[in-house]
Amino acid sequence: MKNLFCIASLTLLVLPLAAESLRSATVTAAIQDVQIYAGNNSAHKASIGEKLTLPSSLQTGRKSRAELTFTDNTLTRLGQNSVFSFREGGRNVELKQGSVLMQVPKTAGGATIRTATVTCAITGTTSMFEYNPKNWIKLITLEGTQKLTINGSKVSVLLPAGKMIIMHPDAKVIPAPVDIDIAKLIKTSQLIQNGGFAPLPASALALINDTVHKQTVAKRQGLLQPTNQLVTGPGARTAAQQASSVLGGGTSPITIFPVNAQGTPFTVIVP
Repeated sequence: MKNLFCIASLTLLVLPLAAESLRSATVTAAIQDVQIYAGNNSAHKASIGEKLTLPSSLQTGRKSRAELTFTDNTLTRLGQNSVFSFREGGRNVELKQGSVLMQVPKTAGGATIRTATVTCAITGTTSMFEYNPKNWIKLITLEGTQKLTINGSKVSVLLPAGKMIIMHPDAKVIPAPVDIDIAKLIKTSQLIQNGGFAPLPASALALINDTVHKQTVAKRQGLLQPTNQLVTGPGARTAAQQASSVLGGGTSPITIFPVNAQGTPFTVIVP
């Protein structure tokens, strides 16, 4: 993705557990080119332990990643070529482009991701998001459940653990979720364990491993059957574009399963 600053935006609002948790976040990882814009000041290189207060923006460059930890232990990990800011409210994050992993503890407030056409509500969940303006939105639930709703309508889709939705940012309908191989995602995504970050919290890892176990059982029962087909429809891209996906930096094919044994299975290169 070349244009780091785009008109379209993805807004992430994290609901408060306490007022203090909305005021600041600490940089807990800064890998390669990570720049911070504090207020109206010029950009400076992010430092581990640095606190971001209102208003602040952060930008990652090519092959760069960052992590912010809020006061209630909510983690925000950003992939390469991501641009975001948090302004009034402190955890009100505007993602202009790029990728993010959000790990919201069960004891913390929820999260809501908004675009011009859809809203995704999260509570106590570990999720991954990728936003490419004018091209696609990708949502993956590692554990917990997200609720995706088309703005201005009552139509919504629940996205439980192990599911993914790929759609155009301006889509008028929500495509059916597909099952994604979480075990392979964990092994390849730089936002989970291969990108220089510390392990996710043990409580979140236990729930993610439970998702993997359930998929393993389903595969043994023949309910999930991997194939080598590519995703088509909203969000589909060429093989070269898939290989450069920033949702974790991985380039290995990730298996997408059919919803049931009679469904249409997919494989796509994602984190």
